[in-house]
Amino acid sequence: MTHQVRILSNGCGDIIVAAEIGRRGRRDYIPAENWRELEPAALAELESRGVGICEAGIYDCPKQLAEQARFGFELFWAVSDLSLGTALKEWRRQVLGVNDCASFATQHGMSPRTVQLLEQRNRVPRRVDVRRRLEQAYRLPQGFFKWLEAERDESDEEVQE
Repeated sequence: MTHQVRILSNGCGDIIVAAEIGRRGRRDYIPAENWRELEPAALAELESRGVGICEAGIYDCPKQLAEQARFGFELFWAVSDLSLGTALKEWRRQVLGVNDCASFATQHGMSPRTVQLLEQRNRVPRRVDVRRRLEQAYRLPQGFFKWLEAERDESDEEVQE
């Protein structure tokens, strides 16, 4: 699965550089980690096309701007079609360059068992401080696990209805 980089305008003044991916028959957008840094250039690009700041829409992103966009784990996970734990394990190995789960855990002040449960069984710890350490260790956005939990709860409600 590949992705294209787009410029999203919400019509309220936010101009976001994001990756567009297709999955499960729909398009999803994952903002670049540095979208705020890119916002002035993206706004200038849209203005050069005659698009006003109050116009909502999805626009092609020029190559030079797309190359400046930095994407993290969320995009890696979305395009991999791996479970959360397996994707985190691959992210740790490929991007963070740490092959040993135990040393990774100890280096970040966590129990190796916590990392194993997350990577092998997709078990996200309940304790907020442990979640925060995991987010920092894997270089995830702050609140990633809280967002993930909310998404799971929402999909569980849809299934029950």
